[in-house]
Amino acid sequence: MKKRSIREWLDFIPLIILTITAVLLIIARLNGEILLQWKHIFGLMILPLNWITFFRMHKLGVIFLGFTILIGLFGLISFSPAISIHEIWYGKDRIFPIFYGQSIFLLWLIIHMILSLRYYVGILTKKYWEELGRDINKKKINPN
Repeated sequence: MKKRSIREWLDFIPLIILTITAVLLIIARLNGEILLQWKHIFGLMILPLNWITFFRMHKLGVIFLGFTILIGLFGLISFSPAISIHEIWYGKDRIFPIFYGQSIFLLWLIIHMILSLRYYVGILTKKYWEELGRDINKKKINPN
């Protein structure tokens, strides 16, 4: 098994935060305080995939976690009992939307980017995706 660096362990912090929030969501459901909505269920299904991906292919796991947080930001998943979507508009007549989504995910996205921004450098280039594909193929051939 490969020894992880401190920087790689720090990448787990946003995932741990999401997991704690999901556990609190499940506890609230078991206490009968809330009913789970499809956004909760979808989020709870994605969370174990994040953990598996993190341990199997760390770089891909970080990117998948960023995607998970991003879809949560836009309200497609939720880990909190109260799904609250906030809107911030520019101008008195609500001309231009500045923000639409769950504000807690914005905080989690900022934390994720502070800790793991190095994995996103060059993400829009073909070279980045070719290297990621090679890393995934190498991991399939040699799982250790």
